[in-house]
Amino acid sequence: MAPVDFVIKFGGSAITHKELPLTPNLEVIRRMALELSEGIKPGKRLVLIHGGGSFGHYEALKYLKDNQISDPLGIAAVRGSMLALTKIITDSFLATGLPVFAITPSSCIILEDGKFNCAKFFLEPVERCLDGGLIPMLGGDVVFDRSGSTRILSGDTLAQQLALNLDAGMLAFGTDVDGIMINGQLVHKVALEEIAKYSKMIGSRAGDVTGGMAGKVREIGNYLSKGGKHALIFNATKPLLLKKLLLGEKVEGTYIG
Repeated sequence: MAPVDFVIKFGGSAITHKELPLTPNLEVIRRMALELSEGIKPGKRLVLIHGGGSFGHYEALKYLKDNQISDPLGIAAVRGSMLALTKIITDSFLATGLPVFAITPSSCIILEDGKFNCAKFFLEPVERCLDGGLIPMLGGDVVFDRSGSTRILSGDTLAQQLALNLDAGMLAFGTDVDGIMINGQLVHKVALEEIAKYSKMIGSRAGDVTGGMAGKVREIGNYLSKGGKHALIFNATKPLLLKKLLLGEKVEGTYIG
């Protein structure tokens, strides 16, 4: 299969109001949809991932214990909240003419003792979407584990695994900050050998069950160490950055690798 040009993950901090339970940031979502529709060149292949924000994280925090959810109602509540957010995003993207096709990770991924085993990732639906001219979109999810437990699969983990498996030209994380910020200053470039240092310097955000910015940096480190090409963290809430990225222009953010 031909490689994809972009795997772009929209963080929950960008597409929802994380301080308000179950509240999407419709202004940002609709602007992203418009920039995607204007920025995608004919023939470009794109995969989208979205985080849980005040939907998935809000529900997960009620039930999560030792990185697992055992209450059947909790499992269903997290899945339901992510379905609701996916529907909101899908409707906004369809309204701008984007052929987005939502794929449920829990239907095609099984974890192995909390680890993402690529062999257990049924990738064909994503590949079929791309070959059919669609834009596959997946989100962080509650997924089953062969150990018998149920766990949260981070959209960050999902994004880097898809980027590896699909030989992406660029793995980009759109957040609500300009990139890696140290003492209030943007770090424009991080070399592969500096990733561990920066991941320790970055603080976590309350209410995020999947690692926040430090988790993104670690996932990018895993991606690049396994042969990934290029990675970027940028502010998806700032107008025109997403469109510039799709058009191949340099954008403000942290380039890693």
